[in-house]
Amino acid sequence: MGARAYDAIVVGASFAGLAVARELRGEVLLLDRFEVGSHQTSACGTPLWVVERLGVKESVIQVHPRAVIHTPTRTVIYDASESPYCTFDYGRFCRGLLEQCHVRFLRTAVRGFSQGGVETEDGRVEAPCVIDASGWHRALVDRAGPAATGPMPLSFGLETEADYRGEGLYFWVDPAILAEGAAWLFPIGARSRVGVGSFAGVSKLRAPLERFLEGLDLRPGRFHGTYFPAGLGAPTVGHVFAVGDAAGQCLPLTAEGIRPAVYFGRICGVLAQSVIDGRLSLEDALQAYRRRVFAHRRAYRLLRGLQWAVQKMPGAWLGLVAELGNRPAVRPLWWPRYLSFGKVAWEPPAGR
Repeated sequence: MGARAYDAIVVGASFAGLAVARELRGEVLLLDRFEVGSHQTSACGTPLWVVERLGVKESVIQVHPRAVIHTPTRTVIYDASESPYCTFDYGRFCRGLLEQCHVRFLRTAVRGFSQGGVETEDGRVEAPCVIDASGWHRALVDRAGPAATGPMPLSFGLETEADYRGEGLYFWVDPAILAEGAAWLFPIGARSRVGVGSFAGVSKLRAPLERFLEGLDLRPGRFHGTYFPAGLGAPTVGHVFAVGDAAGQCLPLTAEGIRPAVYFGRICGVLAQSVIDGRLSLEDALQAYRRRVFAHRRAYRLLRGLQWAVQKMPGAWLGLVAELGNRPAVRPLWWPRYLSFGKVAWEPPAGR
């Protein structure tokens, strides 16, 4: 018996994969080794407008009008009230997106990719449009051909939850807490998500996180950790689209991955649908997607450079730099642009 054929196959059913699938119509297969919304590895903080435009506002737990950055010498408060952030429930967010998708979901492990087909533990499936949204593991693109941009730099984060209430999103950039890294605390009502992240990709972070929690007089819950990209990878490899962390689209320095995942996911989904509808060839769609992603390459390189500078900067300088970026003469030059990254119209197709 031959492999079953679909119009499109999306591997990965988290932020990026669901954003792609949301734009697709036809015979579409969505694959993941976990049930949708069951495997959270993110702190789940993103601008409120992202959640609103995706139609999953019911997942919001708390809205945050400011970001507070603690450094060894001073604390700097960034006002985000005109474009506030929010923390949300991962399961409700993902299931809300899945309800908007017209796909067949199959819980299965992906074993490989060859000749346009995806090998799973339940057999082989094929489609002209194949999208890798499997995260930093890159289940397909590492097997689809040589990556044009080489290996992606990776950071690592470890997180838990603790009993703490707060109003803003809180960050600590302090070598005394973690060398070449940062810590965060994202309130979610009566509790907070608390974590540390290594820009250098160090994965043994439990001891630094426990010390950080002890300094705040907090007790940890269960721990979860993951790698995340710190620089753009290849948006296409062979005839496979890569979206989200599989393409290194997480923003360096701030480690914000949800917003670029759904932004580029929407772009990829629209282009893949054009192939399904016969309005674009696969080659033209791949080229258009590469062009759209690489239009942001300069911004990613700038953020990557700033991340490197923060890694190497003496602790005494960090407060000065954070304060400089928040001065009235400087903040309008970059803060509104950062907050509005990916803020495009999310017009749903007719009948949705």
